[in-house]
Amino acid sequence: MNKKILLEVIMIAQNSNHKMKVIVGTMLIIVALCCISYFLYPIITQNLEKNKIIAVAQASETNQNDRIDFNGLLAINSQTIGWIQVDGTPLEYPVVQTDNNDYYLHHNFSNEDSIEGTIFLDCVCNTEFTRNNVLYGHYMTNESMFGSLWRYQEQSYFTEHPIVKFDRPGDPGDWEIFSAYITDADYDYRQPEFNNDTEFLNYMNRLKSLSLYDTGVVVNPTDEVLTLSTCIYTFDNARFVVNARKIK
Repeated sequence: MNKKILLEVIMIAQNSNHKMKVIVGTMLIIVALCCISYFLYPIITQNLEKNKIIAVAQASETNQNDRIDFNGLLAINSQTIGWIQVDGTPLEYPVVQTDNNDYYLHHNFSNEDSIEGTIFLDCVCNTEFTRNNVLYGHYMTNESMFGSLWRYQEQSYFTEHPIVKFDRPGDPGDWEIFSAYITDADYDYRQPEFNNDTEFLNYMNRLKSLSLYDTGVVVNPTDEVLTLSTCIYTFDNARFVVNARKIK
């Protein structure tokens, strides 16, 4: 084979190799973009939905005694019973309640299928008699829903965010945290009603003793309590719980 033919063969091989690299590189970029879109699209959609609901909640048509436009929220979901918020954190959502504790694990505030679900009040909590209002929310790695609660494992985070806002129609409320702890899902921390003030106080002092640190907040026998519960993966069936008392 003469040198000219050999050079032409080498050039063809080099061009083919270059084209193949371009094709493979393009395919990798397309795959990467698809993967990014796959993971980012739900997050973007969730954020848009959340911002839309926040805009409704912050509308000016609130009743005189409310900080939140519950009429607007009820127009979207008739099972709205409250609004929860911790200033300076991602926790800012409507709260619902239905006759079971399964539905809102898999449905959003607009009653659409959702991995995030919706924050909801335990179905056994009677809004008239309950003194321990138990709210559930998913632990999400992007800190949506109750995904930011795990930060209360650090006392410094509590110091920065000691107050939970939990408003109900006609009853806005600031709640100061008195306990934050990890426990088993089967542990008794969700009792809604009590026979008397002494039983209530003993129960809440037991929960306070579980706290990872002392918040300095004292629970009184006539208080009303808010309990926030979410999954955490410290061990099998673990829950992270935050308890707060309503400030009169």
